[in-house]
Amino acid sequence: MNTINSLRFFLMVILTAMWSCSDKDCSGAVTEPINEVRAAQAKLVDDKAVVTWIDPYIKNIKNVIVKDLQTDQQESVAKGVQQAKFSITNNDQSKSYQFELKVETASGQLSQGITVRIVNNWAQKIHPLIDYNSQETPQSGLFFKNKPASELDVFDVRKDESLAKVVTSVMQGIVNQEFAKTYLIWEDQHLDQLNDAGCNYQLITAPQTNNPGFTAFYNKYKDVFNKLIVWSPDDQWTWCIAQMMAAQEHAIPVTEDLKNYIINDLGGWNKEIVDIRGRWTNKNDAYNWAIDNLAVNCHKTLCFSAGLRGDYVSSPWKIYDYAAASKGFVFWLNETNESDKTLMERIFNKIDYPVGSSVLGFGMNTIGDDLNLAINTHNLGFVVSDYYANASFWCSYPNKSFQQRRGIAGEVQPGKVYVSISLSDGDNIQYAANILYRIFKEGKRRGEVPVAVTMPAVLQELNPNLLEFFYKNMTQNDELTAGPSGMQFIFGDKYALSGKYDEWLALNKKWLSTAGFHTAHLWSTDNQANFKQYMEGSGLDLVMDGSSRTNAEGANCKYVNGTVRIDQGEQCSKEGDVYRALLSTSPSERRPIFKNIYILVSDYGVEAGKVVMYERLIKELEKLDRDYPNTYEYMLPMDLAATIKKYIQEGGIY
Repeated sequence: MNTINSLRFFLMVILTAMWSCSDKDCSGAVTEPINEVRAAQAKLVDDKAVVTWIDPYIKNIKNVIVKDLQTDQQESVAKGVQQAKFSITNNDQSKSYQFELKVETASGQLSQGITVRIVNNWAQKIHPLIDYNSQETPQSGLFFKNKPASELDVFDVRKDESLAKVVTSVMQGIVNQEFAKTYLIWEDQHLDQLNDAGCNYQLITAPQTNNPGFTAFYNKYKDVFNKLIVWSPDDQWTWCIAQMMAAQEHAIPVTEDLKNYIINDLGGWNKEIVDIRGRWTNKNDAYNWAIDNLAVNCHKTLCFSAGLRGDYVSSPWKIYDYAAASKGFVFWLNETNESDKTLMERIFNKIDYPVGSSVLGFGMNTIGDDLNLAINTHNLGFVVSDYYANASFWCSYPNKSFQQRRGIAGEVQPGKVYVSISLSDGDNIQYAANILYRIFKEGKRRGEVPVAVTMPAVLQELNPNLLEFFYKNMTQNDELTAGPSGMQFIFGDKYALSGKYDEWLALNKKWLSTAGFHTAHLWSTDNQANFKQYMEGSGLDLVMDGSSRTNAEGANCKYVNGTVRIDQGEQCSKEGDVYRALLSTSPSERRPIFKNIYILVSDYGVEAGKVVMYERLIKELEKLDRDYPNTYEYMLPMDLAATIKKYIQEGGIY
């Protein structure tokens, strides 16, 4: 092992040791001396710097001497008071405002002291928000739209059995094919979102049965349906065929139990009953029949990977209403299985999807994202949306375009690390509608640190109300960005094989622009030519690159045709990961260092059902700042992009 590798090994051992000790023994980088104050913080309150702390464990403490390092003013604070206030004489937000705290004992001895800085404004400079309403024409034409209804009926399915829930979802989509008349409450927040949107609705009273939501829906809308289609969960592919038949024929796709429940308990059924169990010899025969008989009437830009996944009993999907409303082709096939892949090829070739078409739902394979391997060469992008509820209602809102301010360059210097922080998975619409919605609404301390949130640009047509919720509730330290790879999730190298990559890039540029996004993430575009084409055609200010492609220049940032590229950075999923990720990037005395980190919101942002996203993050950044003051500065990605661009254009070393 050479000297450099030995040093790296030693550092890794030290880092591991730093994070393997108990809370009683360590607080991160070093064991806190028992003669120093604990949990020191400095905040701006009414234009005053308020410094607080907890007295040390020692018994002979007399005073804590707090010194303003900008003015050298100091105060001696008696034991137990634990607070000092200072006037801010020069509130330059681009600089750190620091304070030193030393403990004085009864015998007159002084501790070494610790330093804290004001952490209320992590950004180099806070820039004002602009009016998010854009005069640009929003993009349209790729997603199913219906019309708003004068009355909205709301049904609560929270107490229903899983199969009753998914069947009710299909019924909802059929009723909503022309007007958005119905809405389902799957979880508490679905009612909250209706109230947040200011919707007028009536909650339909559910009877006391095993499936109250299904029963209430059936009783209200049974006259809409012409037939029952009986399918079997034992042959999961019959669920996909039943969904498509039901959507096109105004039918209810029922199991044997639900059919008997309708006949025996809900007044009987005097219309047609079609039993598709045993109708085909196998799955291939069933899909080939659907391709020959149903595909011609399916949606021309939408299809759905929306079968019954193995966990449907505990966690049934919610996208089925949109599949039924749009009459999209529904499949549940594994691209790693040659027979399944051949069926997918037949489906896509039969409908002949244009560039910009989407597959909604999720992939059947264990690695669901790999569905891109089968769909991208057929002009289809992935819009992940398995647990996205009530899409057939929210799509009725008029399309809307948005705008954000452009990035503003900050002044940088050697010896510092300039960091942007991104929250994951917003390209998945169920994340935008569920966990990210909750984080934006419930997250304490949001706005104290610059953080970007990934969002689907397609919401400007698919759910404009949801995208407006995020814009309406932004702080100056929030930015909305696109997830991978922009308007849709694609594997760039795979999509390029379609011969239509340039058309997709042109469309992507338009959708990102009218969604108001200046930055985006990019995955699985390792080929240098495809990567360069994305950079030159995206119209973005910043691409946060999560691909495995190694930058030819060996640097983590690059500037191509007006667009900055930076590594997406480490994926942080638990408390301590952010600290470790930033600590692994050492400052340089020769140049500033630029970095992005990527926080996985489902793991990091919620604990025991409670949103802890920003509190947890700020706790880590405060600790990092205490341990390594004046080292790390935080910016929104668009400001980091402007800063890197300016630095490179001025001949900076990178």
